[in-house]
Amino acid sequence: MPDTNDVFDATPDTTATDEAYTNAQDLQAQADQAVAGGNYAEAADLRGQAEDAAQQAGTTDMLGGSDAADLQTAAADQQAAATAQQQEATDAAAGNYAAATDDANNAQYYTSNSDFSGGGATDTGAASTEALDESWANWDQETADANAQSAESYAEAGLPDDAAMYAADAAGEQQTADSLGAEGTYDTAGAEPVPEDTAVAEAPVEEAPVEVSADDTSAAE
Repeated sequence: MPDTNDVFDATPDTTATDEAYTNAQDLQAQADQAVAGGNYAEAADLRGQAEDAAQQAGTTDMLGGSDAADLQTAAADQQAAATAQQQEATDAAAGNYAAATDDANNAQYYTSNSDFSGGGATDTGAASTEALDESWANWDQETADANAQSAESYAEAGLPDDAAMYAADAAGEQQTADSLGAEGTYDTAGAEPVPEDTAVAEAPVEEAPVEVSADDTSAAE
């Protein structure tokens, strides 16, 4: 006959499960902070750990926001945006403002995608502003090149005054192009836009400036 003094506790031990639940909560909170700070790579790692802890806890009700896979995608797009920004700086420094415009547009595209996947708000619109600057720089560069060609044409035709005028115009347009190109450059990946940005609301219409030649002027007269 069993000893009635022996008491058996049938309540399951949930200590491990409770610890896993609390751990998942903490990790999710840290992941949320990383997203708010714009660090999708760190957020992806923390969310992955939170998902593992949630599995041990037997529930996912403490999890929220983008999952680890989406955050990894966001991190990859964020890195692609940083790479595009770095390339923009390289192209702008070389005076290739057309390429710099494309780079800035790519940075904007990837930044927007990273926020869509990661659920954050890292897109300040800076890359779009820089793209406008670079686009105007490219237009001014093309104008400068056309004016320089016109100056050369007038010089060859023995019209030094006209040549000097177009040479001065070319120098002015080149200075404007270089100024806008520098303003639209990211000094480092992810840098804030340059203060007092002079970009306008719309990019210039991409039409090559018309080169004026000495023959054209003579015909008009």
